[in-house]
Amino acid sequence: MKQATTSQPIIMPPPQAPSDAIDTATLELLAGWRLQDATTDPEQILAAERELAEFKKAMNENRTTAGEPVLYP
Repeated sequence: MKQATTSQPIIMPPPQAPSDAIDTATLELLAGWRLQDATTDPEQILAAERELAEFKKAMNENRTTAGEPVLYP
């Protein structure tokens, strides 16, 4: 009688880029997104500023509650 062999797949780690390598594809993607999101509409700018202020306030309140220093003085 033949016994079934159970072999586990060999998992190779992804190749590591040198630490001084510049990932230009990612930088180009991020620059493209920045251009897509850019606006000169004052209402959108104010809304984004309010949203950021609310985020900072919530982060600071959470850290204060936890007894940690605030991130956004």
